[in-house]
Amino acid sequence: MRGLARIAFIVLALVALSGCSTIASLLPGHQKTTSLSSVRVAAPPGANLNSATMLDIVFVYDTTSVAMLPKSGPDWFAQKTALLSGLGKNIDVVSLQIPPATVIDPVALPSKAGKAIAVYGFANYQAKDGQARSDITAYRHAVVWLAATQITVTEQ
Repeated sequence: MRGLARIAFIVLALVALSGCSTIASLLPGHQKTTSLSSVRVAAPPGANLNSATMLDIVFVYDTTSVAMLPKSGPDWFAQKTALLSGLGKNIDVVSLQIPPATVIDPVALPSKAGKAIAVYGFANYQAKDGQARSDITAYRHAVVWLAATQITVTEQ
């Protein structure tokens, strides 16, 4: 019986250890971070109604900053200077200018990108459909597709 108790203890210890990250994520003050490790941007011919696209990929490190970010590309670009000044080290921004018929692979990510709790893409699109904020937080290897009138994000 003693051997059985020892095996049960080892099994319970392994289960507890494997669940530490799950338990830790439930603790107050703990925030789940992105698993994003690479981003590719693809702009086929005709992207953004055949115009270059300003794209900012924003890495956010705290919930207060997440709440302050706008929901659309035009709002982001209109407020960008003020947001960068006000949020300081709580965000990192990768700014790109992508002409049609271009692929950027890989996009250089900030050194602390893995600590971001949210990652958003803001594009300065001509068509209204392409102006919504893109959430790429849940992707591991994101591909941002800049189509003619809208943006889509897929897993690579």
